[in-house]
Formats: sequence, C-alpha cells, structure tokens
Amino acid sequence: MRNLKSAHVAAVALAVLAMTGRAEAADFPTKPINFIVGFAAGGGTDAFIRALAEPMTQSLGQTVIVQNKPGAGGGVAAMTIKAAEPDGYTLIGTGSLTYTFEPQVLKSQYAYSDFTHIAITALFQDGLFTHPSRPYKTMRDVVNAAKAEKRDIKYASQYQLDKLIFEYVGKKEGVKFIPVPTGGGNGAVTATLGNQVDFGFSGGTFGPHAESGALRVIGSMMTERMERFPDVASMADNGWNIGGENFIIISASKNTPKASSISSAKLLKRA
Repeated sequence: MRNLKSAHVAAVALAVLAMTGRAEAADFPTKPINFIVGFAAGGGTDAFIRALAEPMTQSLGQTVIVQNKPGAGGGVAAMTIKAAEPDGYTLIGTGSLTYTFEPQVLKSQYAYSDFTHIAITALFQDGLFTHPSRPYKTMRDVVNAAKAEKRDIKYASQYQLDKLIFEYVGKKEGVKFIPVPTGGGNGAVTATLGNQVDFGFSGGTFGPHAESGALRVIGSMMTERMERFPDVASMADNGWNIGGENFIIISASKNTPKASSISSAKLLKRA
C-alpha cells in the first residue's frame, strides 16, 4: 500500500475530522466515534483505518472504535453507514470498488451518491503471491502449469473485480480460474500460507511474509509494476491488458455536514 506513513496518517486523520463538519464544534465529540471497516481484520484496509484511529483519538479526546463488517466486497459495511445518523459519529473506511464496481455487479441496495465521501487516501498496490513449495516463479508459470496438467487454477478471491479480471485472463489463455472467497487481504494471505490455493493477492499485508520467505511474490495485479517489488512482472507485462486499482475511501452517511472545503484541501495536501 502506498503512503502508509505516520505523517500521512496524521494529516488524513485531521482531514477526516474537518470534513465531518463537526471538528470545530466546541461540543464535538461527546461520545466515542465508530469507524467501520469494510473488510476483515488483519487486511490492508483494516491496518490503515486502525492507524488513523490513534491520532484521531488523541486529537478528539474520545475513543475511536474500529469495527469490522466484512462481506459483499465492503457492501455490508456500506449498508451500515447508509442507515447511520448523519452526525459525524459513524464513519466507514473501505475500498473504492465498494462504491464503483460492486454495486454494478451485485445490484446492491446503495449507490455512490448515498454517502458523504470525505477523503481518498491510500492506493493499494496489489501483489500476487504463492506458497514457496509450489514451483511458480511468475503468473505465467501458473497458467502454463494448469495447461500442462489440464486442470483449473484455484485462487484466493476478495471481491467481484478479481473474478472479472481472472475470467478475462482465463478466456485469453484457455484455462479456468476458480475463486475461493476469503473476505479480504488477510484471508487471502492465510489461505495461501496454508497452501489451500495456487495463489492469492492482497494490498500490502503479504509484504512481511514475502520478505521472510513464507510467501513468494509472482506478480503485480495492476497494469504497472509495484514500487515495493519492482522486478516482478505486471499484468500488462504478461500480455493481459487488465488490472485492478483500489483506493481506500473514507466516507460518512449522506447529508453529514462538511466544513470548509478549502481548509480540508490544505490538510489533504499536507498528506
């Protein structure tokens, strides 16, 4: 994940507070703030939101409670926020695909316009990885092995977009990818560490496991290479002109009042 640094986190936290429209109110907050995460604990989104919660708690003098509500690619959390009071006491941190892609595919009972979107923060640089006991060094190796062995490819799935991406790759290469639902990046890492799938992907939580040798990085799920692992081929490098980019968006329920857009923009620029 790009830009997960302490200075960035603190600045984003201030911007979040300003954009709720309550940060300058003398009586705000008078109770804890709930911060809903659209994916399971331990993943990249969860790590980022928990990092935000600490400086927010220090600035506000009230506890920021992080709650995980995984499911439907962030849709379960989105429905929770949609129904919340627009008072600044309930926020959501989830991937941009929750609002842009998932509703189109799943016909969700919410739309992008049902929320007050506060800040676009970290960009996930999704990496593809496998268990080191498997012979794959690249995603091309995965595809070639499946062709040679005349079998399907099982991978750790997180949301609807990855299904579309690998359906495209499968049709182009003449193989079939079988998605195994995992609920988020941490689940994808766990499934791959347990050698339950051919490969998985996540937006950052795989890094320490790759550096320790517990996982092997075999590709970037974007059309560009990753900053952290620049020697690993991208989807485009493999001849697959498709990829997934996903940002963390901080949002609140619709009609949550906003503070000055100018001061908020300055805070975000500092990030």
